[in-house]
Amino acid sequence: MRHPVTAVLIAALVPLAACVPRESGSTSTPRPHVVAGIDSDSLSEGERLYLDDVLEKAPGTKSGAEWRTHVISAQKADLDMLFDGERIDFCKGAPRRDQNSFTAQMGRDKGAFTFLRQEAARAHLC
Repeated sequence: MRHPVTAVLIAALVPLAACVPRESGSTSTPRPHVVAGIDSDSLSEGERLYLDDVLEKAPGTKSGAEWRTHVISAQKADLDMLFDGERIDFCKGAPRRDQNSFTAQMGRDKGAFTFLRQEAARAHLC
């Protein structure tokens, strides 16, 4: 009688163990940049995290959807230029701005997306 109970417990616990985060912090769920088909072998972990952060939230705005389309089709050199530009715009001595200031300057759609990029860049690229 013990063996069938053990078998049932093992069958129930093995799938749960597959969902536990690994030591590297990744889970069994594919990351957004992987799902989008971006070759990230030559990217730093911070650049991957930036892409994941922005790709998840990008479709929420028209500007974000356009950015997503551009990034997915970009070559490595284009991604490097994107990351360098984000670092210049949002990291190196650039003052942190709130969403309202971006919206007032750029309009609701583009301002909201630019604020999202700023926060992701400050969290992962700076």
